[in-house]
Amino acid sequence: MKLTLRIWRQENASQPGRMQPYEVDGIRGDMSFLEMLDVLNEQLILAGEDPVAFDHDCREGICGACSLMIDGEAHGPQKKTTTCQLHMRSFRDGATIDVEPWRAAAFPVVKDLVVDRSAMDRVIQAGGYITAPTGAAPEAHAAPI
Repeated sequence: MKLTLRIWRQENASQPGRMQPYEVDGIRGDMSFLEMLDVLNEQLILAGEDPVAFDHDCREGICGACSLMIDGEAHGPQKKTTTCQLHMRSFRDGATIDVEPWRAAAFPVVKDLVVDRSAMDRVIQAGGYITAPTGAAPEAHAAPI
């Protein structure tokens, strides 16, 4: 699969940003969106260019650190799916994809696709979240494999 990516590039918080186009080839449908960004970054590094900065943590669809705006939608076109679980088979060969950081006044862009989420960290540290009891976890050996 060959794609054109229009990625938000911003050197730092004080510099203006811009959309930068990149061609990326050899993308498999079973790759996640973040794996595709890894392929792009390998190409950029080999060409002596600055890789695209982006947040990620678990890559298992749990943490939400990989939040991006993909074609104007949070996490991309597939509903109820985090960016790290979004597979490239969700896009057609030859597509142009816009990738931007999630923007809000409380989360300024640090570099490229990375935002400063310290405001959210302060809310969490202050106990500004809730837990919802969902019952006990099922017995691990109860489900036949």
